[in-house]
Amino acid sequence: MRELGDLNASRAARDAGYAAKSASVEGSRLLANPDVEAEITRQRAILAERSNVTPERIVAELAVIAFSDLGDYIRIHPDGTASVELGNMPPGATRAIASLNTDTSRTSADKQVTKLRLKLHDKHAALVSLAKILGMFQESSVNLTIESHGSTKLAVLSTEDLRRVLDSGVFDNQADTDAEDAEHPCLREVSTPSESGE
Repeated sequence: MRELGDLNASRAARDAGYAAKSASVEGSRLLANPDVEAEITRQRAILAERSNVTPERIVAELAVIAFSDLGDYIRIHPDGTASVELGNMPPGATRAIASLNTDTSRTSADKQVTKLRLKLHDKHAALVSLAKILGMFQESSVNLTIESHGSTKLAVLSTEDLRRVLDSGVFDNQADTDAEDAEHPCLREVSTPSESGE
């Protein structure tokens, strides 16, 4: 099933014999069909099993990338220069490497110089993917942890409410705060629509 490979309903409809003009509409209609949806789910499960792709393996692979450390791949010399050193990598660290290239050139003194270029996979993208998989991000809200006077509070705010709170200056240091408040960011309560009955 091509639909499993590229997730393009229009292309899958054309491949199934529908006219190019109606492929987009027909593809969407077919995807809404419970029998087609069930078959796609079944085929995906077969493909995942054959490929040994499990949620645990995906999370583990993303974690390797997300928590990779450049220090595992380079050595900083006393003169401040750095060199790639792959001999002391921890197990599995090679999975975070996106590319490894060598460039060989000659200096004016006809000495051969080889430069090794190392590129790691995108840590930020892996962290975001992990956070989404683990439910740390929600589409229309942000989990916000605020440390205040030694206690931790968790508030789930919509993006609009978060913007309202940030625009209100809740986290700004105030010039006219007293000595006690000057030690901590000024945290004032701001009503969100759900709290104020709007």
